Amino acid sequence: MQDLHIHIERGPYEKQWIDRFVEQAVKMSIDEINLLEHTIRIKEFHPAFKEAREYSLYQRRWFDGKQKQAHTLDEYKRLIDSIRASDYPIKINFGLEVCWFEQHEEFLRSLLADNYFDYVLGSVHWIDNWTFNQRKYQWLGKDVNHIYKRYYEMSNSLVSSGIFDIIAHPDLVRCHSLYPDFDLADTYKELCRNAVKNNVMIEMNTSKGAGINPQFLQIAKAEGVKFSLGSDAHRPEDVGRGIKEVYNIVNS
Repeated sequence: MQDLHIHIERGPYEKQWIDRFVEQAVKMSIDEINLLEHTIRIKEFHPAFKEAREYSLYQRRWFDGKQKQAHTLDEYKRLIDSIRASDYPIKINFGLEVCWFEQHEEFLRSLLADNYFDYVLGSVHWIDNWTFNQRKYQWLGKDVNHIYKRYYEMSNSLVSSGIFDIIAHPDLVRCHSLYPDFDLADTYKELCRNAVKNNVMIEMNTSKGAGINPQFLQIAKAEGVKFSLGSDAHRPEDVGRGIKEVYNIVNS
């Protein structure tokens, strides 16, 4: 039983903080976890957010606030090295959730070229540098059909890049319950086939508003994708949330 999407961002880079995630995993009968950071939390990745920061005043303020709390890649790796050298009752992996910006593909690839991390998750949080999932009002005046089209185009370029092990919450575009006027079956099928071709896992994310809808799930199963299970926990107490349930769903 795995939970491969757990964020440690709300605490210090100390063993005692990591221990709390492990204790909850044991309590939830989770055998393997993947602890990670968003790339906005790592200073070396900040150049990839340049255009997103400049997109609007809201996004500039968001980025500048996050920038103040960021760590260096070396700081993160020192924490990881110390945990990897310790004994734990479960398997602990470390990774990153990388915000996907197509124009910065080679830059992102270069930062991850050492294959240091156990799992690298790619996520589409920005559609052509615009944040679609933070506030529903930001969709006002937007072409919903175009947003969906670009979201899945970017999801496919993410999968095809060869950088990532997992595509995180690949149905996140539905987070505000706004939908296109066309059927998505062929879109889901294309992404699933691309994931199989490139050996990228599709994530079953158990956090609210981030899971795969039933149509997407059935197509993914029919296409033979490999699933990753993740709670998207941002607190120790949320580790393993819903994992047993989605495990049973994908294996039924």
